[in-house]
Amino acid sequence: MSHENKKVVRLLDPSMCLSCRFSQMAEVEIVDGGKQRMIYCQRLDCDNWDTSSTEVATNVQVHDDEAA
Repeated sequence: MSHENKKVVRLLDPSMCLSCRFSQMAEVEIVDGGKQRMIYCQRLDCDNWDTSSTEVATNVQVHDDEAA
């Protein structure tokens, strides 16, 4: 995985990501140390994102063997 800045954004309709070929499940850690299972998107321009509020992800472990 590249070392670019990763951000946590809210999804407008998470169910859309379940069949998307660009999504994978990931374990994400944010700045406050909290960890959560989230959807990782390989697209950088998805219309399903609400970017009005974001958090910085400090660590992202993508599960290559699982689809969202």
